[in-house]
Amino acid sequence: MDLSRDTEISWATSPPALLREHHLADAIHQEGPPAGDVEETELDEEGAFRGGLLFTPPQATPGVAIAYFHGGGFLAGSPRTHRSVASWLAHFSGMPVLSARYRLTPEYPYPAQRDDAVAACATASSLFGHEGDFKLLLSGDSAGACVSLWGLLGLPLALRADVAGLVLFYGGYGLTQSNSIAKAGTRANGLDSEALRSMYGRLLDGRSFAQIEDISPLMMAAAVREPTFIVAAEEDALFDDSVSLHLKLKQHGTTTQLVCVPGMDHGYLKQAGQLEIASQTLRAAANWMRAIAKTEA
Repeated sequence: MDLSRDTEISWATSPPALLREHHLADAIHQEGPPAGDVEETELDEEGAFRGGLLFTPPQATPGVAIAYFHGGGFLAGSPRTHRSVASWLAHFSGMPVLSARYRLTPEYPYPAQRDDAVAACATASSLFGHEGDFKLLLSGDSAGACVSLWGLLGLPLALRADVAGLVLFYGGYGLTQSNSIAKAGTRANGLDSEALRSMYGRLLDGRSFAQIEDISPLMMAAAVREPTFIVAAEEDALFDDSVSLHLKLKQHGTTTQLVCVPGMDHGYLKQAGQLEIASQTLRAAANWMRAIAKTEA
């Protein structure tokens, strides 16, 4: 999900092609410059892996990688729309970042997104885990944060054992009504209750909406054991989603850290490289990743 600048766009009812076109234009409008010292490489689709962009910092830390999943309401977006975020995350962490494509709704309902996340993690392991000890970090923003969690829970045991932690930026985790949604969700930004119900409805592909519990990370929190770093934007309609996930994880004994970023709205990280608070957020997340993976700064 990303903020819309066009009140004629409805994330509940507009055609997918129009929403994707609008999302791309909005991402380009917001986009900050990529980190100048990070190499960007296109990765082709291969087998179950859907392709993506690989961001490699100079003197990248060996034996560790970040699998990143973009936002876009599960319907729009791509590694291209989030290249600044992934580039600066690679820059600050010193780790390669594989920003992966995954199949979108409504053409591909759940669990396509989970399965594509699993394939991306396997590709990261094959690219960077050949030197023995390997550590993988999963990350994503908005819908991509949800995809990260689904991917984690879908991993085979051997690969999940390599996961050092998760970094989740202003994710949507299954709420369609909350105080923050009522306060900040609008038809224009696509984060009102109607749009969120439509978003999860597309994932469920006509199944009973009551089955949202079957795919909501809030209902899956007991199965998450890995340390988790959660970023919530204070002015975001999905603020309560992040707080709820943090509390659920804490309740089940998972090590979790919640960072609330004052004055920011949904999607602000796309401005990394030109908006200082976006860069500060990614730097803090990168520092946490290095600490949890026990790599040098």
